Amino acid sequence: MKSVFRLLQALSLLLFIPAIVLGQIQQATLRFDPPTPFVGQPFTLTLDVTVNPGIELENPIIEGLPDPSLARFINFVTAGRQTLRPEGGRATDVLRYTAEGRATRPFVTTVSPLLRGQVIERVSLGVFSQMRSFPVTCRISSARLSVRDLPRQNRPADFSGAIGRFTLSGEASPVTVAPGDLVTLSYTLTGSGWLADAALVPPDPGVHFKTYPAQETARVDSPPRLSIRQVVIPLSTNAAVVATPRVVYFDPDAVAYRTTTIEPFRLTFAQAATTEPAIRRIDATPAVRPADADLARPPELALAETVAKIRQLIPLAAALILAAAVTALLFRFRRIPAVIVGILILALGVAASRRVSQAAEARVLEVGVSVTARLAPSDRALPLFDLYPGAFVIPLEHTPGWVRVRSSDREAWIPVTSVKK
Repeated sequence: MKSVFRLLQALSLLLFIPAIVLGQIQQATLRFDPPTPFVGQPFTLTLDVTVNPGIELENPIIEGLPDPSLARFINFVTAGRQTLRPEGGRATDVLRYTAEGRATRPFVTTVSPLLRGQVIERVSLGVFSQMRSFPVTCRISSARLSVRDLPRQNRPADFSGAIGRFTLSGEASPVTVAPGDLVTLSYTLTGSGWLADAALVPPDPGVHFKTYPAQETARVDSPPRLSIRQVVIPLSTNAAVVATPRVVYFDPDAVAYRTTTIEPFRLTFAQAATTEPAIRRIDATPAVRPADADLARPPELALAETVAKIRQLIPLAAALILAAAVTALLFRFRRIPAVIVGILILALGVAASRRVSQAAEARVLEVGVSVTARLAPSDRALPLFDLYPGAFVIPLEHTPGWVRVRSSDREAWIPVTSVKK
C-alpha cells in the first residue's frame, strides 16, 4: 500500500512540474536599443527575465529572431542580476542578457520569440537540500525592430562605409630632416561603431617625395581601430608639407555624413642629417681609388660581363648549327640555294649577337669624374660613398638628371653628368 501511495505521489509531482516551472518565470521582455538602427549600425538586444528569488536560468536560447540574412546577433551573454523589492509586494529577481546585433539590409519586423532554457532551483528537504532542474519554454513579449537604409542624399563619393563616430590621429617621425631622409607616417582611426571595409588611404604627397606603399598594421572590430604606416622620402627642400588622409563616415546619431582628418605634417629642413641611427647607419666605405688598385671591378659586374659574353655567343652558335643543318639538308637537291640560305642564317645570327652585345654594354656605365653617391636624387641628400674616375657601375633606375647605380653591393644616386656617354 505504501508503494502505491509513493507512486501516485511521484505521478502527481510530474503532472505539476510544468506549472511549477512556469511559476518560477514570471515574465520575459525583449527590447532593441536603438529600436530604429541604420543598416550596418551596431545595436543591442536586451532580454530581461523576471524570476522568483534564488531561481537560475541556464543555457537560455531565443527562438524567433529575424532571419540571419536580415540581421546577425553575436555575443549573447549574461549582463547581470537585480533584485526588486516593491512596497507591499513580493521580491523578484531580474536576470538580464544582452547580445550585439547588426542588420545587413533595411527591414521592419515585430518579433514575438520563444525563450527556452533550463530552470534550476534549490529545494529544502528538512535538514538537507538539493538542486532541481527543469526545461522551460515561455513566450517573450513582442518587440519591434525597424532598420533604416543609409541616406543617399548628400552621400560623399569617398564614403568609407564606416558607421558610428570616429577620430583620426597620426604623427610623422622625424619632422626635422634633410632631403633624402626617411620619414615614417603613422595614422590610427579609432571610435565606436562599425568599420566595415573602411581603409586609410594616404594621398599622393607629390613629385617632391619618394613614397612607399602604406601597410596596415592593425585592424580591430571591437572597439574599432585601424592603423597604417607609410614611409616617404623628401627629395628636396620643396617637400615641406605632407598631406594626410581623410575618412568619411556616417554618424547615425546626427543622421549625417562626417569627415575626420588631421592637419598636414610640416617638415623642417636642417643642413645636418637628423640622428636616426637605426635608419641612417650605412656603410660608407669609399670605393677603391684607381691609383691604388687598377680600377678594381665589383664582383657582380664581373659576373654580369661573363654572363653577357655567353649571351652574345648563344645567337651565333644557334645560327651556326641551324645553317649547317639546313645547308646539309638542301645541298643534295640544290647546292647554290643551300649555300645562300646557310649564309643568310649566319648573317642573322651575327646581327642578333651584335644586338645582344650592344644591350649588354648599355647595362654598364663608367664613372668619368669623382662624385659622391647619395641616398636620394638630390645634392642635399645623405652622402653614402664616393666614386672615382674609371669605376664601373650598373644602372638601376633613372630620374631627370640622376641615375641610381649599384657598385660593390651598394646602391645610391649619382648625377647623370658624372658618367661617360
